[in-house]
Amino acid sequence: MPRKLGQHFLKSHAVEQLVRAIGPRPEQTFLEIGPGRGALTLALAAHAREVVAIETDSALARELGRRAPPNVRLVHGDALTEDLRSLVPAGSRFAANLPYYISSPLLRRILELRGHLTDAHAMVQEEVAERIASPPGSKEYGILSVMFALHADVEIVLRLGPEDFAPPPKVSSAVLRIRFLPVPRAEVSDPEAFELLIQRSFARRRRTLENNLQDSYPNLKENLRLLKIAGSRRAETLSVVEFAALSSVLSER
Repeated sequence: MPRKLGQHFLKSHAVEQLVRAIGPRPEQTFLEIGPGRGALTLALAAHAREVVAIETDSALARELGRRAPPNVRLVHGDALTEDLRSLVPAGSRFAANLPYYISSPLLRRILELRGHLTDAHAMVQEEVAERIASPPGSKEYGILSVMFALHADVEIVLRLGPEDFAPPPKVSSAVLRIRFLPVPRAEVSDPEAFELLIQRSFARRRRTLENNLQDSYPNLKENLRLLKIAGSRRAETLSVVEFAALSSVLSER
């Protein structure tokens, strides 16, 4: 079967490692994006109550449909536009080997499912995983780091090399464990303003916070002083709590 849409399929030993990291249980339902040939899908189905897998490649979906057990439900659709909440009940879990070329928008979609999913295990390119799981002060810390830190505890639980896939990709991979928090780590009254602030703060990583933001927020210096945040700091040093506080006062004033 030809490989399509940038997919790299997990070998059996890697699937076993991934399933151990996920820890599926008989009463659980899983949502999966991009099942491909079904290596992870079938392994999860052997342990879980149900697996709902959304696949955009019609040929792969048909092939997997012929081999899948009754507790696997295949949905032929686009995970970037499909109503994912409607596919699984609240309290479900997520697991997937995400296609590299659209991993960032898919990760944002996973984040949108907070409150509906309890957790997510997502295999992505290693450098993407490092960015999302990185703490403040690290060179990888960025927009997605802050967005995920607001709503979840994130850690890398498994690393895989090109040899663990067929065909082998040119990069290494890592599995993120994303455990959604019952309440956000900080109060954000205006999510759009919060994300816009983060985007502007990281627009030029080498510039200071004040230099990146002064043209967008006339009252910036006053509010930085109020919050005791030095304008000479760079965005990568601010915690999600500091970003939330800054967004709040900038929005209010």
